[in-house]
Amino acid sequence: MARLLLIDDDHDTMRILEAKLTDAGYQILQARDGKEGLERARLIRPDIILLDVMMPELDGLSVLKHLKFDPLTESIPVVIMTAKGEKLEGVFKMEGAAGYLTKPFVFADLLEQVKK
Repeated sequence: MARLLLIDDDHDTMRILEAKLTDAGYQILQARDGKEGLERARLIRPDIILLDVMMPELDGLSVLKHLKFDPLTESIPVVIMTAKGEKLEGVFKMEGAAGYLTKPFVFADLLEQVKK
């Protein structure tokens, strides 16, 4: 069973994604902000990370940069989730993201990104 770390500060999003991804066969680990997400990623070393962009204190882009510069986490695929309307896919891919989704998204699209 693949371990997926979900880093998002929105409780409702976390609850919904945890239920759907658990049903899809993933073991879900959670972090409620960027700092906790970095700590859990280093400790757990999940198979994949779903990362929200808009978070207080340490935003998703900063988290992504930290993950990609850390030898313990640099190889973990990170899929970015954002509510921002603008197309930032190029920026995230340049920083090392494996995928990109704009909220709200279709769950099938999320699964496609996670399975890559």
